[in-house]
Amino acid sequence: MDRYLTEQRKASIGNAIKSLYQLIVLVEDETYICHVADCNKELDNLKISSVNDYYSLYKTLQKATYFEDRDSLALLSNIDALHDALMKQVYISCECRIRHTDLKYYWSRITICNSSIEDSPIGHEYLILIEDIHTQKDALLAEYNEMAGTIASLKEEYNKLFIENMTDAQTGCYNRKGLKYFEAIALKDSVENNKNIFVCVLDLNGLKYLNDTYGHGAGDTAIATVSGALKKAAPNGSSIIRTGGDEFLVFCPLDKDSTQPDSFGKILEEELTTYNKTHDNPFQVAASYGFVFLPPKEGMESLDEYIEVADEKMYKMKEETDPHKR
Repeated sequence: MDRYLTEQRKASIGNAIKSLYQLIVLVEDETYICHVADCNKELDNLKISSVNDYYSLYKTLQKATYFEDRDSLALLSNIDALHDALMKQVYISCECRIRHTDLKYYWSRITICNSSIEDSPIGHEYLILIEDIHTQKDALLAEYNEMAGTIASLKEEYNKLFIENMTDAQTGCYNRKGLKYFEAIALKDSVENNKNIFVCVLDLNGLKYLNDTYGHGAGDTAIATVSGALKKAAPNGSSIIRTGGDEFLVFCPLDKDSTQPDSFGKILEEELTTYNKTHDNPFQVAASYGFVFLPPKEGMESLDEYIEVADEKMYKMKEETDPHKR
């Protein structure tokens, strides 16, 4: 095959290789003297032709490299480490942005390979090749950004559907699916951060009476009013669950010295009183509730025990305040 490689054809191969790279430099063994085989005009600002040795070349490249990318040149800073690396692999390369003659930065790939005989420890001359990859890099970054945008949109849509699946459409509170999800989060937070957990059970007073006497529209109004009052009265960070037609559950982890549980009932009742005074309904909206504010027990995996205690307190209040209790 070699007989076909005439000097002209060898020159053609050399020209083809030069067209692939912006810079080709040969570094001599032991002396580290640099010989510039080719340098495209866009890198004329580097003044490579005046560089005599490898370390000068490295400093020139580092100075021209965009500051955020300079760490990628770390291996090139130590010729011995570079030599050791090239004894283990055919070449090493890095990607960085290099300042061109127009003073703009363009993506390039710097490749260094050992030009000694393959598998031979004799001779450690190196070829330093700089390749323009700006167009490919821009295309990859555009593709990445498009993919990242798609992923972000899908994530946003997933989160939206996830929350919708756990939300009660009528009140905007969470449903029983949300109970299990947020219950685990609240317990984990209270245990890991040494907090108490606030658990409140609330029941709308006289919903059946309202529905039977004034129609289901009145019952819906009462449910919406109570859920709105709950959202204002509940401690910060609370999960509000509609557990049944007229039943709600509120829970959240709070610092042990928090005063929000003490003010919960006062705020709730003030909200309902204000509503009743400002709306000309033939009925009053009221609710019974009970709550506990305790540290989680060791090994506690659900709020069932605390819900039961709060439920008992709620029924005690209902016995005293709900004239339509069943």
